[in-house]
Amino acid sequence: MESTVSVSKGVFLFPNGYKKQSQSKKKSQPLFEKLLTKQQWYITYKRNWNIIESEIKELHNKTYSILLNDIVNYLKSFDTDDESVQVNGIVPSATLLTGVNQPDHLSQFTALIEKIRNDVTPHIAMVNSEDASTLKHLVENVVWQLIHGHEALDMSIDEDTNNITFESKRLRKNQCTMKVLQKWYTNKYNTPSPKKKKHSSVKRSLVIIIPDFESFNCSVLQDFVMIVSSYVSSLPILFIFGVATSVSALHKSFPYHVSSKLLIQVFHSHSSPVYMNQVLEDIFLTHQSPLHLSGKAFELLIDVFLFYDFSVTGLVQSIKYCMMEHYYGDNTKSLCCERDRIEEAVTNLNSEDLENIRQLLSFRPYVESQDSQTQIKLFEDDNFFREFVYREMNKLHDYLYSFYMCVRLLTGFVKDLPRNPLGKSMREIYTKCTIDLVTDTHEFKECMLLLGFQSQVKMVEGIKNALKVINSLQNVSPVKPLRSTPTKNNYNNIKPSDDLGENFVKTVRVHLMIFLRQIENANTEATVLTKYNTDDDDDVENIPGNRYKLKEKLLQSTKVEKIQSEFEMVRSRFVSYLTEVLARGLRPPRSQPLHELLVFADVAAVKKQIVGAPRGALHTALSNPQYYLQCSCCHLPTSDSMSATLPDVSLAYKLHRECGKHINLYDWLQAFAAVLRPDDEDERSDNPEVQTRFTRAVAELQFLGFIKSSKRKTDHVMRLTW
Repeated sequence: MESTVSVSKGVFLFPNGYKKQSQSKKKSQPLFEKLLTKQQWYITYKRNWNIIESEIKELHNKTYSILLNDIVNYLKSFDTDDESVQVNGIVPSATLLTGVNQPDHLSQFTALIEKIRNDVTPHIAMVNSEDASTLKHLVENVVWQLIHGHEALDMSIDEDTNNITFESKRLRKNQCTMKVLQKWYTNKYNTPSPKKKKHSSVKRSLVIIIPDFESFNCSVLQDFVMIVSSYVSSLPILFIFGVATSVSALHKSFPYHVSSKLLIQVFHSHSSPVYMNQVLEDIFLTHQSPLHLSGKAFELLIDVFLFYDFSVTGLVQSIKYCMMEHYYGDNTKSLCCERDRIEEAVTNLNSEDLENIRQLLSFRPYVESQDSQTQIKLFEDDNFFREFVYREMNKLHDYLYSFYMCVRLLTGFVKDLPRNPLGKSMREIYTKCTIDLVTDTHEFKECMLLLGFQSQVKMVEGIKNALKVINSLQNVSPVKPLRSTPTKNNYNNIKPSDDLGENFVKTVRVHLMIFLRQIENANTEATVLTKYNTDDDDDVENIPGNRYKLKEKLLQSTKVEKIQSEFEMVRSRFVSYLTEVLARGLRPPRSQPLHELLVFADVAAVKKQIVGAPRGALHTALSNPQYYLQCSCCHLPTSDSMSATLPDVSLAYKLHRECGKHINLYDWLQAFAAVLRPDDEDERSDNPEVQTRFTRAVAELQFLGFIKSSKRKTDHVMRLTW
């Protein structure tokens, strides 16, 4: 009977290989973004943060490029056909010293995997300690990633022929063993495939990455290394260990019979403080940065970095939070943007935004310094005020351009001085410069005094480095009148501030070149003139016992008058000029009008979120739940009062604080039931619901670490907090 012949009527379906594409649902935009996307401050924040993220990614790739290239070249040096690797089952391994900054390790190994996948092999397995509690789990995870890690590459290869196929059926994890891996590798690279002739001839290595070596179980890792070493003759396996502490941790974890199976090569990554200084100096501590942190805010973020986790990722996220706090809900902060966009941002400000700018604390002393006619126009004429804001924002950018140039100059001259009065790095000097006028401090005067004793070679080297800093700066665009508002408002009546910016930097550069030429050609020899007393005191020596006058005569004969050399005079003039330049360029940001628009200084607003206090937050949540729940049922007249509407764990916590070191569970249950069922005195403690709620609350307090079971008394628990 034919396939289309049937007793009953029907529809016959002939599959032709067509597969219906699943309609992808449109992702709904979050409500938060719907409300904020069109607001000017959010657009400015999003654009600026995208620029910062791209710069951080570029700096990260540049910083770790040398390290990644060294590791890749080491992996490439082991040819899969080289018999020296297979002798005695020795496994080549690269040990990467990553440092203790755990949150930054993910980005390092992500870049390493991408580099290895592009240059060495697509077969990579990265296993964390939480996924390898036993040897069985470790082997399954490694084998599964090595077998299926190449599928994305195979799919991209076969896309041109419109024939996307896999070599074999996808394996389950419980089927993944070393024998299965060996069989798969033999079929893939030793058996020629007509579809993949180009790739079957070149064998690829198998790379196993263990990023958190110290967190692994030593016995599990030892057994795994021994198993892998037995398969090295047929499988070209390479190890990459991520060690946070030192190489000694590797040798302590592996005994000799295990470490002898590893060919270890050590690679050192950049230390976290060094990388942090690069991120700050190249991205955030520049005049091109959209947001600038005050000294107190910057000091807080650096302290969190140095005293907590050494995480550059955490530091960047803290700066991002400060940036969100700076921009949120205030359209005037749209002026915190690139210099080319200031005109557009000023034009988009409405009357309410202009009034908010007038209420800034730095605007009042500026207005008081102007004449009465200008003051009236600044408050009543919006067009005139827009012109004022536009010019002041450009002057503020000129100030920041000169300020960061002077900070870098000061850093270059004082970072190598004895005892480092101002610090060694730019971030330390930046903090001091933004808090107060640094040229009036005792540390600055000590640095200038030490510069006055520097040698000619050291002075020439410092000036050359300063010229390199100035030459690396980009040109600043001149201030132009605001085209979108009238310019006939007699803006020239406003008293201009000191000229900073490009002209200031050019002048400093010219003077430094003159001083460099003078110091290089200066003579270092000094003339010494000796003055003797010409009085005739011949009788002094003849008078016996007159030793006092003889001592005075000898002291006068030793007095010399030293005339400074040419180099010393030029050096003295240079130190005086440097002090004058820095006093002009390093005025703190708070001295500038409208600095609040570009400088974030609200430390109290972000300190609670950046510096966590889990113990205090937990105590507040349990003793006063309304603080977080914001519900009327948890309202308490006093902090010590109790209510049946409180959460059970909160009620149990407040009752346990009234007890001593040992708490009787029966008495605790009676007090707990008395609060929940004040009317039912007879059967309230025998109620199963009350007992269940009490048991759960006690278990939660034990999990939080407030109590523990006592071995002295079975019906008591021990209190662990004061």
